[in-house]
Amino acid sequence: MKKLLSISPFILSMITLVSAQNNVATGLSKGMSQVIGMIEGLLGPFFSAIFGGGSGMLFEKVLFLAIILTTVYMIVKKMPVFGNKEPVIWIVSISISLLSTRFMSAEMIQTMLLPYSTLGIALTAALPLLIFFAFVYNNGFTETVRRTLWIFYIVIFLTVWGTRYDTVGDIAWIYLASAGIAFLFFLWDGRIQKIILAQGREKLNQDIREDRAIQIRRRLKELERDNNEGIVTPERYKKKRKELEERLANTH
Repeated sequence: MKKLLSISPFILSMITLVSAQNNVATGLSKGMSQVIGMIEGLLGPFFSAIFGGGSGMLFEKVLFLAIILTTVYMIVKKMPVFGNKEPVIWIVSISISLLSTRFMSAEMIQTMLLPYSTLGIALTAALPLLIFFAFVYNNGFTETVRRTLWIFYIVIFLTVWGTRYDTVGDIAWIYLASAGIAFLFFLWDGRIQKIILAQGREKLNQDIREDRAIQIRRRLKELERDNNEGIVTPERYKKKRKELEERLANTH
């Protein structure tokens, strides 16, 4: 009973804290909703007037406007006919962008969104493959472990392809292609490992050559100083300089 009484204040304080947190979260949620509503109320009529209103998909139109405006500005800015006249460049860029987006129908926007949806699906399939590739070949795994990991990856993506086919449709072939590429990595694992090791050795050799070139340049500078101060004879200077320059050329 005494233990229960000693624990009760702690339980009550925890209940109070949780209740307070819920109230704060509810308040923040309502506040954010009000802010979003205010922004929509302020900017909604503005963009509706710009785009002619009534066609829907306002948010998508704004994004396309930003993309087209940026692209057109970069192109127009490089055209000699406009020179460096920023006001003229901005007027032309904004006018072209508005004319390009104002009369877009909902059907046109849906068609334009298809490549971006495809890009999103492709990235969701390609990025995990690239990350997994780096994980497999950058951690010093043995060939058996690497091939086992690729088998797991292939099985997982074949499962994703089978389960997502009805949802995504024909574009689900991207997941199948990702599994196919992983299968090629599985088959060529030894060759890929050799290429990666060769690249590592090449980078190491490049670093060694650069260090050697720095040392040779330092010796050339010291040789010039010795020649100016008369420490070495002209014959010795010419011979040594030619030798060092040839060694420096061999480091490239």
